[in-house]
Amino acid sequence: MILITGATGNVGLELVGLLSADEVPLRAMTRNPAKTSFGPNVEVVKGDFDDPESLDAALAGVSRVFVVPPGYGPEGPVQERALVAAAVKAGVRHLVKLSTSGVEFAATDAISTGHRLGEEVIKESGLAWTILRPGTFMVNLYGYAGDIVKERTMYTTEGDPVSAMVHPRDIAAVASEVLTSDGHEGRTYVLTGAEALSGEDVAGIVSEALGEPVKHVQRTVEETQAEFDRRGWGGPRLAALLELKRQSAEWDWKIFDTVEKITGAQPLTMRDWVNENVGIFR
Repeated sequence: MILITGATGNVGLELVGLLSADEVPLRAMTRNPAKTSFGPNVEVVKGDFDDPESLDAALAGVSRVFVVPPGYGPEGPVQERALVAAAVKAGVRHLVKLSTSGVEFAATDAISTGHRLGEEVIKESGLAWTILRPGTFMVNLYGYAGDIVKERTMYTTEGDPVSAMVHPRDIAAVASEVLTSDGHEGRTYVLTGAEALSGEDVAGIVSEALGEPVKHVQRTVEETQAEFDRRGWGGPRLAALLELKRQSAEWDWKIFDTVEKITGAQPLTMRDWVNENVGIFR
């Protein structure tokens, strides 16, 4: 039995779909099972990283776990510690953690630091482990959709990196392979797409999909912060994201062939993602 935490997230949803299609014995953990609908061969269980007692029931009879904690606070990776304690007690054999490429490149922003500390907890668990370190997700384009709909303009921030963005389905495909086959224990995999794109490139791809022009405009960091403050999205989380973007300009353009090596398929492209989700830009 495989337990998928973060089952309703960007990668978790894709992973549940892939594993259930292959009829792999599967349990999806969510805080609100009543609001979740998966296929008939997916067992849904209530579980919360912040409620250790709920993890005991979620992990009963599980051999492998896909680990996606919902976030990190100033107290550190307490959620991973709770999961590891419950996993050891339940006799779990293998933990597969979703991390971030910032750890690979020694980034010091709050997001990468949280994942690095979480990785250490997983590695020190005494259980077999595998770490997945994806770069920037293609789904981040959701954040630009509102302006594209209203203004046919895509606003990015000065210094935003050229990025080899990765489709969540490719991350899920790698995770599926790691969770259902041997030989990945003690390994760390960096996951990217196969092309490095600038904001101008991405705006062009959205333009092609819509059949009408989308303008690309760069804001200063101060302008971006002011806009997000206006929308009520500012604060430490935005500061961490902007710092991650600033640091990742040094590496986010780097392309890794991990997806193809593990799955045997070429990574999905930004055009694939945009065409699948073009409705959000109309």
